[in-house]
Amino acid sequence: MRIVWTPEKIENYKRASEYTSFHKKLSVLVEPYLDERWTLADIGAGPGLIDIWLAPMAASIDVIDKDSAAIDDLRARLEDPSPESRRLAEKIRPRAASLEELAGESWDVVMMGFFGIDKDVIEAVLPLARRRLLIFMHGRPDQAGPLAAEDNKDKFSAADMEAFLKEKEIVYKKSEIEMQFGQPFKTIRDIQQFLAGYGGMDDEAAKRIADAEERIIKTKRFDYPYYLPKSISVALFIILIR
Repeated sequence: MRIVWTPEKIENYKRASEYTSFHKKLSVLVEPYLDERWTLADIGAGPGLIDIWLAPMAASIDVIDKDSAAIDDLRARLEDPSPESRRLAEKIRPRAASLEELAGESWDVVMMGFFGIDKDVIEAVLPLARRRLLIFMHGRPDQAGPLAAEDNKDKFSAADMEAFLKEKEIVYKKSEIEMQFGQPFKTIRDIQQFLAGYGGMDDEAAKRIADAEERIIKTKRFDYPYYLPKSISVALFIILIR
């Protein structure tokens, strides 16, 4: 499944990342496998939220996604006149491109995450990495509910990844962590609009949405008074390039 980045999805994604520190925590997992002298490509990066945290850890970062809306959002952030944005712009290079368009290029480290990972993708990105290939995946299927993936049964899982790497005799390490990546809300209307976005109002979808409404937490925070929790298991595969 590939995300189609609408302005609403980008904004919700940013809010969830800010509220849970999700991408900041992911960057801590990645840091041991980077070097300030090395180049990094984040392929399928969306709006590049993890790359904001990784910028001090690499010589440069090419933030690449096929979806121009996500890349344009990152580009707009980097064009902000603030000192922080100027520092980030010195390291981060947003780029709208497909995986096929990257053939023949290479970076010290290549990173991918979560969506659309399968055996063909792994074989396509391996030649792009000179030192490390870092792949984030769901360590276990998402929980049922409106924040879960639409269909887990046919997904290339972390277990499938391990079996594939062993079959190909590819050297790797794996780290796994459990984190929150739920959705915060400013108003009741925000909640209603968000849940309505998980359409297909059959009986099962209606039950998931009703369950989500019951699980909303009142946070007592001024900025985000409501939160829909979601626990996510993240597996990071570190493939060492020989």
